[in-house]
Parts: sequence; C-alpha cells; structure tokens
Amino acid sequence: MKKMLLSAFVAFILSAPVFGDAGVLVPRDKQQPDAAILSLEEMEITVRIDNGDARVFVRQVFANHTDRIEEGNYIFALPSHATISDFATWDGPVRIPAVILERKRAEELYNQLKQQAIDPGLLQMGERGSQEAKRTSVFSAKIVPIAQYGTKRLEIEYHESIPVENLKSYFAIPLRPDAYQAQVARYLRVNFELHTAYAIRHFKAPAKSFPLQLKQNTPHLVEGVFEGQNVNLGEDFVATYELDPAASDTLDVLTYRNPVPDQPSPTETSPERNQNEPGFFEAEAVLGFANGSAADPKTAQPSKTVVVLFDTSLSMQWEKLERSYQALETLLHTLHPNDRFGLVLFNTETQVVPIGPANAAEIQRAIDTVRASRLRGGTDVQNALKAGLQQVTSSGAGNTYLVILSDGGATRGPILNGKLASWYAGAWKQLPETQRPRTYILAIGDDANLPLFRMLAREDGVMEQVLSTEPMEFKLNSFLSKIGRSPIGQLTLTVDPQSAVDTVYPLQAAAFAGSLASWVGRYEKPQANVSFSVHGVRDGSPVQMMSRSNLPSEALDHPQLPRLWARARVDALLEKIERDGEDQATIDEIIRLARKYKFVTPYTSFLAVPRALLRPRVIRPGDPILRVKTDESITSVVALFPFGLVQPLRYLSSEDIWQTRFLAPTDMQDGTYTVRLILRDKLGRTYRESKTFVIASKPPVVQVRLDRKQFQRGQVITLRVSASESTRNLVARIPCAAPVSLRWDPSAAANTGLLPIPEDTVPGTYQLTVTAEDIAHNIGTGEVQIEVLP
Repeated sequence: MKKMLLSAFVAFILSAPVFGDAGVLVPRDKQQPDAAILSLEEMEITVRIDNGDARVFVRQVFANHTDRIEEGNYIFALPSHATISDFATWDGPVRIPAVILERKRAEELYNQLKQQAIDPGLLQMGERGSQEAKRTSVFSAKIVPIAQYGTKRLEIEYHESIPVENLKSYFAIPLRPDAYQAQVARYLRVNFELHTAYAIRHFKAPAKSFPLQLKQNTPHLVEGVFEGQNVNLGEDFVATYELDPAASDTLDVLTYRNPVPDQPSPTETSPERNQNEPGFFEAEAVLGFANGSAADPKTAQPSKTVVVLFDTSLSMQWEKLERSYQALETLLHTLHPNDRFGLVLFNTETQVVPIGPANAAEIQRAIDTVRASRLRGGTDVQNALKAGLQQVTSSGAGNTYLVILSDGGATRGPILNGKLASWYAGAWKQLPETQRPRTYILAIGDDANLPLFRMLAREDGVMEQVLSTEPMEFKLNSFLSKIGRSPIGQLTLTVDPQSAVDTVYPLQAAAFAGSLASWVGRYEKPQANVSFSVHGVRDGSPVQMMSRSNLPSEALDHPQLPRLWARARVDALLEKIERDGEDQATIDEIIRLARKYKFVTPYTSFLAVPRALLRPRVIRPGDPILRVKTDESITSVVALFPFGLVQPLRYLSSEDIWQTRFLAPTDMQDGTYTVRLILRDKLGRTYRESKTFVIASKPPVVQVRLDRKQFQRGQVITLRVSASESTRNLVARIPCAAPVSLRWDPSAAANTGLLPIPEDTVPGTYQLTVTAEDIAHNIGTGEVQIEVLP
C-alpha cells in the first residue's frame, strides 16, 4: 500500500499542481519556492473596487541569487469569480505586454520560436486544451530567462465580482500558503480603494499581517495603504463591509461610453480605431429583507427536507474531500429539529441513507456513515441525481432541497454536460410542482465542472464554487444561509423605451433578500431620461424599484463595464456550446470578444511578447508521469533513477514529448531525489540533464493545547495548535458542533481558532480532534478529551 501511495505522490509532484498560490515563482526542478534561488524582492498590490467590480493589479519583482540563468514556473490561482484582464513580463527595463491570441495559434507560435534568445510568458487557462480550460481557475506561465544575479518583473491584473450576501460583502486576495510554503516579500505595498454608489458601513481589513492605514473611511469611499518590510505572506488580505440597510430596495444605473477609444481593433495587422463604439450600462438592485432586517437563524422556520448528494469518487481525494466533508458537517448541524434530511453517497454506485429527522442521533449516524465510506471508482452523476430525486419523491414532502457537494466530473453514464443537464431538466419537470426540489450546488475544487453545475442550478437553484486557495467560511455560510429561504421570484429588469438597449444579461442566476441583483447591457445611441425598473416577488409580496438615467454620449467613470458585458456574452456562448456542441461561428465570436475586450477564455491565451518577435515557449509540464521536452534533434532519452532503475523514454509524436512511468520502492526515505537524463541526438552526441522528485510519506505531527478541558454549554473553546511545517490545512471538530478551520497567528506562534459549543449539547465527555493535511496530502491528527458540563 505504501508503494502505491508513494508512487502516486511522486507522479503528482512531477506534474503541475492542480492548485496554487497567488503569485508564486517556483525555480525549475523545485517543488517549492526557494528564496536561496529566487526570492520575492518587491510586491505591490493595487485594489480598486468600483461598486461590485474589483480590479486587482499585482506587480512582483523576483531576484535570482545564483550565478546561472534561471527558469521559473509562475503560478497564480484566481478567486472563483475572477477573470484575468492583463499580463506582462519585463525584459530588463522593457515592458512586454501581453496580447490576446487564439489559443491554438498562441501555442503554435510558442513552439515555433522557443529556441530564440528572449523568452516570453504564455498565460492560459489550464494546460491541456480548451476542455480543461473550462474547468480551472489556476493560471501558470514559464518565465525565462532570469539573468544571473538579476531580477525579473511580472505583472498580472484580474477583475473579480464582489458578492453581497445578507447585505454584507467579503473581498480577499489569496496570499496564504496552500500548495507551497509561505513566501516572504522583502518589500510589500497594498493600495486599496473602494468606491460605491450605495452607502456602506462597518468597513474592516482584519488581516493581522497587513494592517491597513485608512486615509478615508466614508459611506461612499474608503482609501487605505499598507507598507512593510520582510512581510510573511502567511494569510490572505481581506476586506469586509456592510451595505447600509437604508439602501435596500433601491436601483442604481452605471454607464460607460468612449466614442473614440484609444485601443485599436484587435486585428493587429490593421490597427484602426472604431469611431462609433457602443455604450454599456449596469443596473444594480439592492434587495432588502421583507421586514426590513435579516431573519434570525434561531427563530422558528418552516420545516424543510434536505437531500445531500455527497461525491465519494477518487477525483474528490485530499483537499476536495476535506472541504466537502466540512460543508456536510456544517450543513447538518445547521438543520432545525423539525427538519428532515437524507444522504446519497455516490461514485460509480450509490449508497443511500434514508430520509429521517434532523436530530442529533440521526445526524451523527449519517456522519459516521460518511466516515466509514471509502473513495473509489469514477463518477456517475446521472445515477446520483436519479437517487436524489427518488429520495425527494418518496418523502412526499414539500419545501425540498437537493444539495450537491461534488466536483461534477462525470465519468460514467452520460458525461456530456449538455445531455446530462437536459436529462435532469426533464426529470425535474416531470415531478409534481410541489415536490420539485431546489437544486443547490457547492462546487468543490479548482477543476469543478462549472458549465454543468450552472445548467443544473437553472432548476430553481443556486451554485457556488469553493477553490482550494480561498477562505471557505464566508462562501459556505452564505451558501448554507440560503437553504430554507426562497430566492426573489420572477425577478426581471425592464427598460423603457425597450429599443434604447440591447443584449442585456443578468449577472446572477438567482438573487435572495439581502443580496445584489445586477444586469449588464449595451446601447448603440445616446438617449436621455431612460426608465429602468426591477420587478419580483419576495416572500409572496411584490417588490418593485425604479430609476431614471441618461445613456450618455460619453461617460468614462466605469471602464470595467465593456469587459463585464463581453464576459457575460461569452459565458452565454460557452453555455450554448455545452448544450448544442461547438460551431465555428460561436467560437469565432468568443475569440473576437476576448481579443477586443482583453480577457482569457478557454479558446484564447495571453502571450507576452514584443510585437516584432512573437517568441513563445511551451508550458505544459505533463501528466502525472515523467515527461521530457527536448530539441527536435534528440533521438533517444534514457532516465537513470536513484534507486537503480534504468528506463528508456518513449517518444509521443502527437505531443512532441518523451515520457515514461515508474514506481518508487517502498524503502525509499523521505526527501528530494534526482533523476539523471541521458539524451542522444542524430549525430550521436550525448547530453546530460536532470530532474528532481520528492518522496513524502510521513503524516504531519499535531499538538493541541487548551487552557482548560471543562466547558459549559454555549461557551467557546479557544484552540492553540502546533503542527509540522509542511501542514497546509488544519480543521478542528467535536461530534456535537460544526467544524472550524484554524489559521496561523504569528503573534501566538501557533495555529488558532474558536470552536463554539452549541447550547443544546448533551453534557458528557467528547473527543476534540484536529486534522492536519500536508502538501503531500498525508493526514495527521491530534486528539484531546473535553468535558461539557450542564
């Protein structure tokens, strides 16, 4: 068994991680950032939030401390509601901005010109084609050359949509270590601006590592800055704020039009400016609560039936399983005594826990069933959905919810997203109207099948994604808070006169009381005094708001609107492809919009090159096997492994790459090992290179420290936990409460957290368990007994 686990991890390390940290430059042949080779000298982050859109610009300078030219793999993991909008590398004092090219063309250029002296950056979604690109939020680029004792400057910009839940907003830049050890920035500056048409209050920037010095803090403008030396990037930069309830049920319209834009046409060979650009608008409606205040979760609510589909296929291993398990625990512990729940564990087969009352005994029995199950096989999504709908039908109850915790990677049964979504829509509509469940989906992982989940959530549902690199608590809590609540029904935007605008898209699939509903559209001609109205039904009562606005001939205050509209248009086209299949006209329009408004899609890439030199370089590090990219003159490659194995590599002409598979012996000690490569060319000349891999088999060591071990019901346990340096995820739990994630606190020199004991906990002795997962996905635990007093 150890041999299988070791070989799986070795293979994984030789491939690109499926997760990453924001702005990490990993030296070649290394699996972690190494400050002795490449260190982060400077980092400047500029954040400008304009209402619901955050523009994040990151500039980083890395220093090479060796006497040789270095190469680095640049990893940047986006938040789940973000889109890359710019990328650039620097060749000494010369900035090399990225251009958007059709994905296949960018890769062809990169391959053709890779041998030239100056190397650019190729930034794209995924690494194995457009199908993978539709299911990833991790971007990577090979950066070379980094001159000996020189520096390399990189720039990346992305736009993120900021959600509003229960009149609260949460913004984070993912800096804390996930796949890698924490970086140290010799100099760090964070510039922060928040502009909002709606009044806000209670602005906070709680990250201890980046205390923001506020210059202004008004209801419509917040400005602040942080500067520091030798800053440990051990936590995320976070900002939270609330919308003033006085803004509830109001509608605001933002506009942008630049009739003579500076940017040329994306044809590149014919840089002519369009003299009559359209204008764009965004209508934002703040949806308040029916009684003027948020519902108290402790008050009595109508009973509901929740059926959870819990993915136990092999694709859910490691951090995805931990996050979905945490979501399940938290969900079950938030149910009320008058609720009912059922559970479907699924991979290629299904295991059903029948619907029963949501009391403590049944909840614990369900959790024990999940703990006793094993990951196995592939994923039959259709079979799981069938079982879930059967559970709902057999219950005969109304107010039902189908909650899916999965990455959505179907490998059995129907696997095409469009066919699977079409089948589900038909099966859902065949149910009696009173028994149709709301389809709530928590997409787990960087590679979650978002196109499928978006279509499934069309059936009176909600979808949210949780990435491996982002804090889970805010998204999880906001997702769970919607279970038992009804979204605003029949929510529509109308414009009078209707001919004033065209191609309007909603930016949210569903909106709830306390959230923000927004629409983005385009207009061809300026027009004054246009009426915008929003209508809907909230808790059985009509809700209506109206605003009058001009569609001006020139308005430059909200430059994000053209890209926001183009992104919404592309999302609609991508969904069309998922349902109906690819057609060239749709793909061409996606590429045209992406190039004109400058953002990455599954069909386009950013290529950072001087315009006169298009010099790309392949950045595909390979599958979970040993893969070697060589010059075309090489005729054979042989790998000499440190444990005595001599393995010739096989050439794959379709991929222009050499590869082989291998297993690590069970007696190998943990550490970093070198594979020597012998390459021979057409003339018989021999070359020697090397690669490294890592063996990591020991679980992290966990020590739990408590100030005391006896607690009253309703009290909070203060946790201080020490764990091995390789630990990347810590979760504390007791059987009677929802799990809690722990975070590193430099001032306490420990991982800390607060674990509340529910008021209704039965007095007795409980086992508090802290689970630690390291970068190799080894699991270690620490346990301590506590006593809950009456």
